[in-house]
Amino acid sequence: MIHPERQVTYHTVTLGQLTREGDAQAEIIITTTTGEQQTVTLRVPAGLPGEHVTIAVEEPPQPRSGRRSRRWKPRPPRVWITEIHTPSPLRTQAPCSVFGTCGGCQLQHMHYPAQLEWKLSVVRQLLQEVGGFSDPPTLPTVPCDIPWNYRNHMRFSVNRSGQAGLTARGTHIVLPLASCPIAHEQINRALNVLSQQANARPQVLIRCSTASNQILIQPQQSQEITQQLAEVGLELHIETMEEVLAGETFRIRPSSFFQTNTAQAEKMARMVLAGLFEGNADQPIPANQQTIVDAYCGVGTFALLLARHVNKVIAIEESPSAIKDAHWNLRDVQNVEILKGKVEGLLPTLASQVDGLVIDPPRAGCQQVVLDTLVEHPVTRIVYVSCDPSTLARDLNILCNINQTYRLRSVQPLDMFPQTAHIECVAVLERVN
Repeated sequence: MIHPERQVTYHTVTLGQLTREGDAQAEIIITTTTGEQQTVTLRVPAGLPGEHVTIAVEEPPQPRSGRRSRRWKPRPPRVWITEIHTPSPLRTQAPCSVFGTCGGCQLQHMHYPAQLEWKLSVVRQLLQEVGGFSDPPTLPTVPCDIPWNYRNHMRFSVNRSGQAGLTARGTHIVLPLASCPIAHEQINRALNVLSQQANARPQVLIRCSTASNQILIQPQQSQEITQQLAEVGLELHIETMEEVLAGETFRIRPSSFFQTNTAQAEKMARMVLAGLFEGNADQPIPANQQTIVDAYCGVGTFALLLARHVNKVIAIEESPSAIKDAHWNLRDVQNVEILKGKVEGLLPTLASQVDGLVIDPPRAGCQQVVLDTLVEHPVTRIVYVSCDPSTLARDLNILCNINQTYRLRSVQPLDMFPQTAHIECVAVLERVN
């Protein structure tokens, strides 16, 4: 939708390379207020390198006269493709009617094999430029067998009319939806029911089990909605639900962290175990002899799987919700100790006793004190699970190049989030003797 009070200009351009956020780049020439001509680089959603297209550029909003505050920051212009003159051979038809406007997906218009290649190239580039690895030991991106309808957890915003949906890119405008092509089919069934009623603001959270018909919705729904969900085959739970991963059953609360792609999480679990105990490793950790730390353990997923293989697992988590779930999930396991607190506070007190580490930090990566501890008290093996390859590259540079305490054995991109620019990686590090 074009804003009636903002100027829109049109430019025919050839698109350049994708940014790490999945946008194509375009250069246009503008005339400044002083009459000078200036080249500006824009980010073009839903474009691909080499395409000859016409783009619309809408001027960004400006503060009202006399109302500019210190917190005000200029926004980039809104850009969209109006016509594709020469499409890329990598282009495919995006199935979502709001793709390019919605802020959820960035790559639906790219053939899936090309998405995998692009994600690998991003990881390699970051490991070279940020990580300092001239020839990083990357492996081909592991694909998602079914790259649609995979998300088991979605947060939908609710507009003033009570309609649930996802927000338009760079705005707070809600795009009402009755389904989403990357959401699990059970979530879409629930969303279709909710789309026919006025929902409470500001959000609706829906989480489903891929192993059963169990579903969680927040805020709590009425008896009428519960009945409608049952009629479409959904079993609504209020506080917790159960999911199955790698043959184990996990209890999950709405606010607890659990991987949003269960099928890929199964592959990740196998990678973590292989990274610690298998492969062409100079120093594999002997099973059933060692102490492993599961840092940022969430609901205890890795801790439970590791407990089968080692003498002891120390699981660290600060979220009260996840801790409650972890205690339930690990209730029958005797060799796991759960510690509540921040990893940066607890790991320095444990490092001297530890043989291996599984660490799955938030997008910001590891705190400096965590990296310092791993340098001062090296462990035999580290498996670093990352949802942001830029912070992964930064941390690997500190551990492997600046301090040269560890050798980087491999970095495995895993496509946990098909159709988006997000990239998950599993890196294996080995102590340098």
